[in-house]
Amino acid sequence: MAVLSILSKKTLYMLLLYYLKIKKRQKYKKRMWVRKLFRERKSKGAFSLFIKDMQLFEHEYFFKFFRMTPTKYEQFLSLIAPVITKSSLRLETIGASERLMVTLRYIFGGTSQIDLAGMFRISSTSIGRIINETSIAIWTILLSKEYISYPKSENEWKFIANEFERKWNFSNCIGAIDGKHIVMQAPSRSGSFYFNFKKSHSIVLMAVCNANYEFTLVDIGDTGRNSDGGVFGNSKMGIAFETKLLHIPEPNEPSGSSIKLPYVLIGDEAFPLKKYLMKPYPREILSLKERIYNYRLSRARRIIENTFGILAARCRIFRKPIIAKEEVVINVTKAANALHNYLMHGRQFEPLNQYCPSKFVDYETSSGLQAGEWRSNISDYQGLTNLQKQLGSNNYTRDAKTVRELFRDFFSSPQGQIPWQYDMVTPTQNMFDQE
Repeated sequence: MAVLSILSKKTLYMLLLYYLKIKKRQKYKKRMWVRKLFRERKSKGAFSLFIKDMQLFEHEYFFKFFRMTPTKYEQFLSLIAPVITKSSLRLETIGASERLMVTLRYIFGGTSQIDLAGMFRISSTSIGRIINETSIAIWTILLSKEYISYPKSENEWKFIANEFERKWNFSNCIGAIDGKHIVMQAPSRSGSFYFNFKKSHSIVLMAVCNANYEFTLVDIGDTGRNSDGGVFGNSKMGIAFETKLLHIPEPNEPSGSSIKLPYVLIGDEAFPLKKYLMKPYPREILSLKERIYNYRLSRARRIIENTFGILAARCRIFRKPIIAKEEVVINVTKAANALHNYLMHGRQFEPLNQYCPSKFVDYETSSGLQAGEWRSNISDYQGLTNLQKQLGSNNYTRDAKTVRELFRDFFSSPQGQIPWQYDMVTPTQNMFDQE
């Protein structure tokens, strides 16, 4: 009897646990497998209705939505579709084209994930997953196709330098460098790790561009509390330049000159002066040669400013802080950079390029520099901001100072000067200029 009593107690206890488990399952049981709203995706979703009509009949409006023509879109879809296509024997999957359109609308339109869920009739959870996966695929595919790629040989670096000299009259320049804050919502349990000097949370996008407004080197994901110089010095990019891992050509003499100049990057005041990185002279009392040097450097350095301007104007995701996890913010930023290069590629051979028409960037006329259209387009942007101009980056080596003086003297020499530079730096003649 004692044995039966023990068994019955154990049995009752197990039955009680099973009962409680069943009740718990019933408590959290889903009310429906798929919402009625999402079950009607094929018949009432944006992809099935007006987007297909835009693609066929309203090409101008299609460009406003996705920043590329239908022809360009189909070309891009053919590249990425094999990677983002999903298959399932149990459930009907979302097609590659619809996945790509959701992601492009998120990046170029700045549309929130909840709005995309209502527009495309896809759950917000699926929308977030689609955006992250497709962003990774965009970066991976365009990186493999070398739409965004650093120069791997001396000849490639020399080609960039020749383009800078031909278009912007800065000899031996292998790129313009700058950085931006990608503002985002405060990550969970991050403390002040991403907190920047503008009282917001951000990651840093550090980039180098060529003379055609295309990114050649990018470093994405450093914490927002660092300055330009600090991010550059700690990045893989900065370490590669410092340790000479990028096959930069040896110094040479520009055409018609006996002054041997090294190949250099150009940046603003926030960066440290290095033998391979030139910055302006401090804005104090400057000699005529130093003002000419600052003008020539500023004229070429504004290319990176315009490159970021095009990116911000076209990718409205940067209009306001990005509401997503830091991993998603990094992946979306990578995808935006890669898409920018893809759409800018071959611009010099496409005079009717809609992504960046001729007057969208700053341009020069006989009356001086004219502001590009992108400047008015991003006047209210809060999601892509400048980095802090910290003090303390004016310490430099004697060799770096010598290199800057070589460029200064070359730009004022008969072989290195350009006809209009004196008019630009001396609107009125100053009798106290030092030669």
